[in-house]
Amino acid sequence: MACAALRQLLSLHLRRPASELRWEKAAHGKPYLADGSCHFNLTHSENVAALAVSSQELGLDVEDRTRRVEYLALGKRFFAAPEAAELERSADPRHFFFEVWTAKEAYIKALGDGLTHPLDQFLTRYQGRWGLFDLRGQVLPWHLSRPLCPFPETSAALASREPGPPECFLLTAAGELAALPVASGR
Repeated sequence: MACAALRQLLSLHLRRPASELRWEKAAHGKPYLADGSCHFNLTHSENVAALAVSSQELGLDVEDRTRRVEYLALGKRFFAAPEAAELERSADPRHFFFEVWTAKEAYIKALGDGLTHPLDQFLTRYQGRWGLFDLRGQVLPWHLSRPLCPFPETSAALASREPGPPECFLLTAAGELAALPVASGR
């Protein structure tokens, strides 16, 4: 259903019939339109799916925070040392874990590397600020924003090249697309 919604969204966005859209895959499997007319990302977790479309590269991730996950062990294994330390100190470590995880996933999806890109080689928080940073705290040339999902136990993050938030949509249980507002820099 999410793939059909993606075709529908891209067809509307590009004002072209879905049958004219030609797909290819990058080296690590990230799909893209052969003509380069736009960039997109589809993500899902449990019963939530979201889509983002932009003229620039982007990555989107959504996670259901109620799913069972060993968040402290995963954070210690995969996060950069400052993020892992902050996770352990957090008043709500499960929530913090998913906020970091979605930001990291969004960034590596934007790069097109997927999990081949080491998650501990960049930061999503530096000195209390959310964003995308190298390990020295220098800002990376990407923008981190947060789609405002209406489901309270959901974390979402979007990494993009352009400063303005890309178009973002939630796929409803009825199979409809609903615009998803995006907050910058949270």
